[in-house]
Amino acid sequence: MDAIGHRRLQWIGFAVMAVAFATMALVPGITHEVAPFLVVYGISFFFIEFGPNCTTFVIPAEVFPTSIRTTGHGMAAGVGKFGAFVGTFVFPFISAEGGIKGAMLFSSGVAILGVILTKLTLPEPSGKTLEALGGEDATAHAVAGPASPSGHLVEISPQA
Repeated sequence: MDAIGHRRLQWIGFAVMAVAFATMALVPGITHEVAPFLVVYGISFFFIEFGPNCTTFVIPAEVFPTSIRTTGHGMAAGVGKFGAFVGTFVFPFISAEGGIKGAMLFSSGVAILGVILTKLTLPEPSGKTLEALGGEDATAHAVAGPASPSGHLVEISPQA
């Protein structure tokens, strides 16, 4: 994940999902042909799992400061589960009203919204320590003092 980037992995996943769902909605007869449908569905499923499904567990654990990390992660998980509940409840109504085409276009729109929100709101936590992400590097350095090249703390004498 660090090599690709958490944020990039999430928005690429949402983008491919949007294209796959739009393909299912807009290509005539694709939902009635087994092989093409399985290819498009398989691509969408892979990028759901490899992208947003994976990053929704990792990013919240990294972007909140230590003092509120568990609360922030818990709230993020709760909001995600509430969204899953709403989606599960609303999806049959969308399908009944717009059929498969309407449901897939709606899903594509939600995935596009995921791309936009990911790009606009999330920081990139890849390659950073949890202390740096939480803005705690300066505090830890000020309390403990600088480390010597060997990694041991150097005693700081007060300046006159």
